[in-house]
Amino acid sequence: MSAERISRRVSGVTAILAAVASISWIVLNGLTRGGLDADAAAVSPSVIRLGQLLMVSWNLLLIPAALFLWRWLEHRNPHLMLLYTVCGIASLLFWAYGGATRGITQVLETTYLLLSGVWWLGVGSVLRDERKGLGIFTMVLGSLTLIDAVVTFLEPVPFFLLPIAGLKLPLSLIWVVWVGVALLARPAAESATAMAPNQAA
Repeated sequence: MSAERISRRVSGVTAILAAVASISWIVLNGLTRGGLDADAAAVSPSVIRLGQLLMVSWNLLLIPAALFLWRWLEHRNPHLMLLYTVCGIASLLFWAYGGATRGITQVLETTYLLLSGVWWLGVGSVLRDERKGLGIFTMVLGSLTLIDAVVTFLEPVPFFLLPIAGLKLPLSLIWVVWVGVALLARPAAESATAMAPNQAA
């Protein structure tokens, strides 16, 4: 098995695991009636720590997929794909840090939302040449994330913007699963073709 195929499969599996971590956090937060968000006194420290671990896992487990998307798509636009990927990884690290320390301030949240929005919007614009549906979906997700960043920065904001910004959460979960499945299912021949320009260079 080639190193590229192993990397692709690992990236796909970790993306799926990131989705599992996110769903687990949502379920746990629901069971504690929003205690992971509100840091309710009734929630035990062990549950709080589990919530932190799940949030950190959700972000860090996406890094392999972010790196593989860069390697997969960089032949189409090397410099911009590098920029988008740096924004994406930075956003994941900021989000993981905020989740681990429970120190998600308005400035930090706005920062990682802006970086995530740039990442998704940029990667989606390149990805649609390879996978049109996934690429367009990624661009929509990026646009909604940028709106969420503006909403977060300008709080309080008009009520009608909140549902639009809130769409980012369920769509990001769908995106992670979609990317994981796409990486696991992508034919080896297609992968080899996509990376051939880099190898030739």
